[in-house]
Amino acid sequence: MKILLVTEEQLLADLIAFRLELLGHAVETRGSAEQMFRSLQDNEYSLLIMDTQLPDGNSRDSLSKVRGRWSKEKLPILMISMDQSLELVEIAFRCGADDYLLAPFDPQTMQTKLDKLLSGRSLVACHS
Repeated sequence: MKILLVTEEQLLADLIAFRLELLGHAVETRGSAEQMFRSLQDNEYSLLIMDTQLPDGNSRDSLSKVRGRWSKEKLPILMISMDQSLELVEIAFRCGADDYLLAPFDPQTMQTKLDKLLSGRSLVACHS
């Protein structure tokens, strides 16, 4: 599966990408909302992993814009954040996130969430 990972935190991007590649996924990383939108326009992804803190814009607006163009069935979204705020989690779900992961996180927890999101997408794709 091809995954787009969007975070400006290079260490976090490297750690997540390494784990995902070990699981057999192809991962592309981007550091901004602008780069994310360009990649989404030019490529098809099985999953978007997006940080709540992006350098070039409000992640809430970016998430809403993504969800406005790509359905949950077409592009599941996992939000990641180092902010423990319950309000931020609620906002992410209201704006279209499918799941949420607080960093630092256990790699097994991430894998479980990814498996759930990707298996749901596979089921939808099989019935299309």
